[in-house]
Amino acid sequence: MTKRLRWFISGTGFGIGATIWVRRKIRDKVAEVTPLALTKATADSVVRFKDLFVKAVGDARIEAVQTEAMLREEMGLESKRGRGGPDCAKSR
Repeated sequence: MTKRLRWFISGTGFGIGATIWVRRKIRDKVAEVTPLALTKATADSVVRFKDLFVKAVGDARIEAVQTEAMLREEMGLESKRGRGGPDCAKSR
């Protein structure tokens, strides 16, 4: 009789514990997919993407200027600034 009572109590305790754990997991997942949470996650992703894109464009511009300067030097051409390009007009 004590074996049955012990197994009944341990089974009941396990069942209650598992039920509480499952309810918490379900509640957390539901909170993740609410419209507000999805909106916040999307906004964070867009901001992160914008920052990466701006950095990539800046890096590409710097690389293009450096490559152009290197090629002009190799070809023996004068730099853009020396020809009276748009940068010289700004300094007048």
